Amino acid sequence: MNFPNQQILYQIKQGDEAAFTQLCSYFYFPAVKFCAVLLKDEKEAETITESVFAKIWDERVDIETEDNFQAYLFLNLKSEIFGQMNRYKDPASKEMFLNKINSFSDNQRL
Repeated sequence: MNFPNQQILYQIKQGDEAAFTQLCSYFYFPAVKFCAVLLKDEKEAETITESVFAKIWDERVDIETEDNFQAYLFLNLKSEIFGQMNRYKDPASKEMFLNKINSFSDNQRL
């Protein structure tokens, strides 16, 4: 059985905080690790992960239960990280940030 199952996602869509807590507990550490690898900053990784989970809770009624939740989560994490590029004003810092992300993506394909 894959987690989360359709029942858990349905409960979350209905506003079940206990089901959402279970979902967060299951995915929290893999999500933080994913972000930390890209950002090289554990504190920022935790902040982004918590922000994405909050966004998912706020938008829970729009989550499609047929879809792969893990893919949905990690796509949102990656989008949030790319959004962090806006804090880099100079081109050199922005390029260094992009290189970190690209090197991670390249390594994941191997």
